[in-house]
Amino acid sequence: MRQQQGFSLAETLVALVLFASSLVALMHYQIAPVKGFQLQAEQKEAWRYAWQRFEGYQPPRWQSSLTQQPASSGCQLLTSTVVSPLGRKAKLTLLRCPQADE
Repeated sequence: MRQQQGFSLAETLVALVLFASSLVALMHYQIAPVKGFQLQAEQKEAWRYAWQRFEGYQPPRWQSSLTQQPASSGCQLLTSTVVSPLGRKAKLTLLRCPQADE
């Protein structure tokens, strides 16, 4: 009787399962940083929109508000809040005072 060379079907299937599970794990590893970068980019955009809200810009599809409160010496305390469509939030406060004439 001759001895056959090569891999058996069982060995091939085990190798295929190990390869597939490794590939899936690698794909999950790649997805996590991408989501992190997307969240970071959206947060930066939220800060930018919050600052632009002081200038009167209303970002499309974002919830935003601008509140004014009187402060001392005729100044105004402005608070800009924006919320992205995915829920990222940014809130900035600005003290705006009238310029003194010299």
